[in-house]
Amino acid sequence: MIPPIPSSFLKIDNMHLSELNQLVENNSVLQQFIDGTSEVKTLKEIKQSIETSNVNAAKANLVHESEMEDLCATVESLKQDLTSKMQRYRELDAERVALTHPPDLQEAIGELNVAKKSAYRESEQFADEWIDAGGEDVNDFVKKFMVVRLLYHSRAAKAERLENSM
Repeated sequence: MIPPIPSSFLKIDNMHLSELNQLVENNSVLQQFIDGTSEVKTLKEIKQSIETSNVNAAKANLVHESEMEDLCATVESLKQDLTSKMQRYRELDAERVALTHPPDLQEAIGELNVAKKSAYRESEQFADEWIDAGGEDVNDFVKKFMVVRLLYHSRAAKAERLENSM
């Protein structure tokens, strides 16, 4: 693209000594001579061509500037959305792991014993209230009492099975 530097300059080689002295002593004559050489003209044309190409490329880029800004904003929004959804996924996955992880047997037995005692107290309280109220309808009492007492025995049996499985 850039022309090679010549090993000799024929114009300078063919000049008389007076012309050479004038070039050395007068900067404006030297500048005029340099600007008149084909190599300098070629370099100026190349420079102008590059500048024009750069200006055209910059104009083309400016045409797409708002489109690129919109795309950047969209990408940033999607990135934030992805980040929040990934955080929610991690939370839900941790919850899933906690829910699907088998419970500790000792902990389960303890919870069943607490629930068993609660059912026992509830059935005893129900019986006491029925007696305090005069104990009229025995069939209704037996139905309601058996539901609560059955829950008590069910929890006691489950706790015992878990204790025996250890």
